[in-house]
Amino acid sequence: MRRGFDGKAPATGGCGADRLGALPDEILQHALSFLPSREAVRTCLLARRWRHQWKSVPALRVADVDAFKFAQRLNEFVNHLIVLRDRTPLHACEIAAYKEYKGRYYDDEEPSRYTDLWIRYAMSCNVRLLRLSNHDPADLDAQYENIEDVLLHAHIASHHLTTLELEGVMFSCQYPLDLSSCPNLDIIKMNRCSSLIHVNIWSRSVRCLCITHYDFYSYEEKPRAVVYVPSLVYLEMTGGRGLVPAFESMPLLQTASIKFGWTSTRDDNNDGFLLLGRLSDATNLELISEPQALSFRKDLMRCTAFSKLKTLSLNDWCVEPDFGPLLHFLQRSPSLEKLCLQLSKPDEHAKETDASYVSTEPFLASKHLRVVKIRCHENDERVPKILNVMSSYGVPPEQINVKEGNWSSEGSYSDSEQSDYSYSDTDQSD
Repeated sequence: MRRGFDGKAPATGGCGADRLGALPDEILQHALSFLPSREAVRTCLLARRWRHQWKSVPALRVADVDAFKFAQRLNEFVNHLIVLRDRTPLHACEIAAYKEYKGRYYDDEEPSRYTDLWIRYAMSCNVRLLRLSNHDPADLDAQYENIEDVLLHAHIASHHLTTLELEGVMFSCQYPLDLSSCPNLDIIKMNRCSSLIHVNIWSRSVRCLCITHYDFYSYEEKPRAVVYVPSLVYLEMTGGRGLVPAFESMPLLQTASIKFGWTSTRDDNNDGFLLLGRLSDATNLELISEPQALSFRKDLMRCTAFSKLKTLSLNDWCVEPDFGPLLHFLQRSPSLEKLCLQLSKPDEHAKETDASYVSTEPFLASKHLRVVKIRCHENDERVPKILNVMSSYGVPPEQINVKEGNWSSEGSYSDSEQSDYSYSDTDQSD
């Protein structure tokens, strides 16, 4: 037996004492809140002390849907759970809609029959973090694009909600994503969300917005999604298909990371659409685009200055077929301190452009520019030209670091570089 410094055995409170069960109810319920709700309910079998603890757990987590085998069993469990549990306020609610597949299609509406009911229940319990997703146990969504996402009908309105996470959700025409009734909402994360109607993302309070792998196609007269988030500090957009959302003014924006793949499209004839102009007040900016995808070049011509910009990351689009976009940033970014160029293989189909980005008057790059990093493949013929261009506009060679390797157009920099594009508050615990 292990003894203390005084040579005596420590007191155990009796053989087989339930030390965990002796903790206060609030601590037990907090511990149970990190478990899936199905496991939290099962603790009622441990002892009399545990019989009713699950009823006051401040979290509803139904993401382990594979354990239920069928959608009907999952729905019955959750419906009984919300009826039997106490009306304890919810710190977090995590709901995954179960999809039953037979071949390529699921049977009926059973998998997401009660999703809206559960969302309304969570809001009635003052939920702070709400996470809704479609569950795809065989990852068939990537293989069969005609499998529908979870259709969101419930109107999200809560004075307590601070974080909203949506994955694989389709917005309905009756309830666009108007979040004006959530005055304390701080973070929105949307992944694989889609819409066939005119979507408005409207919130005065949101400071962090992440839209990744979206699918915003529409056949209406006003097809483009409109995003109004005037308090936004951090913006991330990655991948996606369909029309790029139109952003209203974002005067408080500090950091933006925009990455478009080959499936990104846009309507160049829509004069009301301007993305880079909305990013011109950012301090940290990352603009990555595939050669076949959406190009920033046309929007860049309308941007007069990036007066607050300190850190800038670009890829091939800024140097092909000419160096116009790169020179535009060098001329119009008086506060620029760090420039990163990540180059993949040259685009064989790059075409010359008539666009004029830089005035004929000579200029020098920002006097604050101290670091220029170029990541490229071996023997990239564009690099010597870039070095000559940088030198011509006042960037000393000793400030330029060239590293050759296997870099993809959407590859990542080192941890120290990537830290420029992070939102500190997104790592909050539930």
